[in-house]
Amino acid sequence: MGAPVRFEARTWQASGLVDGRVHLAADDRATGCVLAARLVAADGFEVVGQAVPQIPAATVCAALRLPGRERAMAWWDAQAQAEQW
Repeated sequence: MGAPVRFEARTWQASGLVDGRVHLAADDRATGCVLAARLVAADGFEVVGQAVPQIPAATVCAALRLPGRERAMAWWDAQAQAEQW
């Protein structure tokens, strides 16, 4: 995720993967969502750049003050539980 990709004669940034669907965003604020299998099988599909480097979550959490860190951890736990559904 995070890499620029070419799909349907347009350059997009792959911004997320949820339930087998890739969420796409373009520089002009256009958005899209496509099945990952359809995306990579499409004629003309290619990865045209490298993924945006991600800051490790532990580094981000360590930089937060305690109240913010507690909220972040609560959100993180809720997100993990939601993904298990």
